[in-house]
Amino acid sequence: MPLTREEFLNQFTRQALDERISLFVGAGASTNAGYPSWNNLFKPLARELGTNSNETTDYYRLAQYYSNKFGQAELRKRINDIINKNDFQSPLLTELINIGFTNIWTTNFDNALELNYKSRNILINKVFRDADLSNVELNKRINIYKMNGDVSSPEGLVATQGDYEKYKDSHRMMLMFFKRELISSTFLFIGYSFTDYLAVDCLSEIARYLGDAAPYHYTIMKEKRNDPFFRHFIDDLERRYHIRVLLVNEFEEVLNVLVELNNRIRNKKVFISGAFRSFDHTIEEYSHKLSYSLTKHLLDNDYRIVNGIGRHFGTQIIGYANEHLAKKGIKDKEKYIIVKPFVGLGEESIKDKKRLREEVIGGCGSAIFVFGDYNPNKPNPLSGVKEEYEIAKNNHKTIIPIACTGMRSELIWREAKNNITKYPYLEKSIDLLNSNTDTEKLAKTICYILDSVQNI
Repeated sequence: MPLTREEFLNQFTRQALDERISLFVGAGASTNAGYPSWNNLFKPLARELGTNSNETTDYYRLAQYYSNKFGQAELRKRINDIINKNDFQSPLLTELINIGFTNIWTTNFDNALELNYKSRNILINKVFRDADLSNVELNKRINIYKMNGDVSSPEGLVATQGDYEKYKDSHRMMLMFFKRELISSTFLFIGYSFTDYLAVDCLSEIARYLGDAAPYHYTIMKEKRNDPFFRHFIDDLERRYHIRVLLVNEFEEVLNVLVELNNRIRNKKVFISGAFRSFDHTIEEYSHKLSYSLTKHLLDNDYRIVNGIGRHFGTQIIGYANEHLAKKGIKDKEKYIIVKPFVGLGEESIKDKKRLREEVIGGCGSAIFVFGDYNPNKPNPLSGVKEEYEIAKNNHKTIIPIACTGMRSELIWREAKNNITKYPYLEKSIDLLNSNTDTEKLAKTICYILDSVQNI
């Protein structure tokens, strides 16, 4: 049975938060950036052969026939000419990149993925030969595995039936890495029809060896209402290859699903902003109690904590979060605590810190504000808490201020209270969000607010 939209979103959000996800991109995803589908790529070649192509055509075989008649060099030149005419901008690829995959596999020749990452100044490892696999862990970059080769190296393209028949020998290590990842990670297949044998053979082999223990993967596909065999095909994907399918009426709907998926992932990430220079015993003691209660309740309610290590409070947040996870026996703590220090000196560092703050807060659904030094006679325009609040407000994040007397977070709290219609999720709880509230009750109130805005 195909998945409902809600089932897919719930299940894949969980996998994404656990960082056990990989992406498989087929030609359908690149068409969103203007690149040709397999059918459109090979249609001109089919005409030169005096035949036609459609969605059911075996493109490896068609390419082989073209190569037989016009030569391998001409085939690769034609592919290169067609692909290199296109741009790379794509809302679909943007949303896929936002999900945060670190390993991406694709059967596409084009460089749409690479160009999108480059436009964001994100480093990648491009792997399209077995020899490239030695760079996979280099500096923890994004790994893009190009199973059919890369347009920059036409002689290595896997395009014809003959190329595919030699694949197990020419790409032995690539297949080994792919099968390992199909076992250890959860894949999202986008724009892939499951009609060629490259990925399907690997899925079949894993299912044969592991049986019911084989992991499940996910795909989003356009429903083919006029195809009497399509529902049987979907059923077969789940039964024999462990692919769970979400059906959409039009491929354009995939973008809407991915937008909602990203929103759900972001809504489970909570940025905590807070810092103070004072060594007042009362503030220090309260900070410890709040850090302990807040981290415990956020983590127990399956939220991810994001922090920039604000003075005193940030280190306490990170310390108590690590302690709580250690008590629960969780070793991969970096999945639950995302630490992004905002440090640096000089004028350039001010711009760099703001850019990093925008990037980090942009990846979260909500932001909690507490403490923050403030002098009414000498307001600090470079206050980290103030800047983080402005960024969160401008990006329409869920803002949860905790009023601490005489501090920046009290000003934020007053602004929210005086404009409560802009913060409807705070209406029932605003008066509890202050440093006079018991920290356990305060932490539970914050989790209640966060839960109330999920999936909105």
